Amino acid sequence: MKQTIAGVVLAGGQSRRFGRPKAFALHQGAPFFAWSVAALAPIADELYLISHPALVGEFRRRTDIPVLLDVERYRGFGPLAGIYTAMEQSRSDWVFILPCDMPYMNKDVTERLAAYADPSFDAVVPLHDGRPEPLVALYHRRLRPLIAKLLDAGERRMGSLLDGARVRYVDAQPLAADETVWRNVNTEEEYR
Repeated sequence: MKQTIAGVVLAGGQSRRFGRPKAFALHQGAPFFAWSVAALAPIADELYLISHPALVGEFRRRTDIPVLLDVERYRGFGPLAGIYTAMEQSRSDWVFILPCDMPYMNKDVTERLAAYADPSFDAVVPLHDGRPEPLVALYHRRLRPLIAKLLDAGERRMGSLLDGARVRYVDAQPLAADETVWRNVNTEEEYR
């Protein structure tokens, strides 16, 4: 039986270092968030955007993809809250998350990574230069209770989720020969 995947773009941050909403910065004529959506669309059975409250209206003007706010209980708690929210909304087996600030990510990488999804693991996470990339990863919906437990305890670090999960780590090198795909844009200087 085919495992289903919800593609989720995390766009809930405040872009403090960037100075304006990164999701709408342009790369080759399209907003950053659209590149993340394009990378996820070929492998996703459903797509969602997790937004900061101030950006919901603008997202809804620009796309028909469902735009979600973190569940109120965990609003403002970072990426873990976004993953939890997606799992609450979706019935897919897996949630594949991408941040909105990686405009160089592409469908070849997401397709290769999604091929590693195996129900005997709770998460599939690339290792880039020996370090996990937990915001470019797949998480099985069975992790939802663990995420809630972490958030209820005030724990917001992605590493805490990885510590409590059966993680399949995948070397990033075979996923993408071009190192640029792993680049995220945090400041205006990096953007230029």
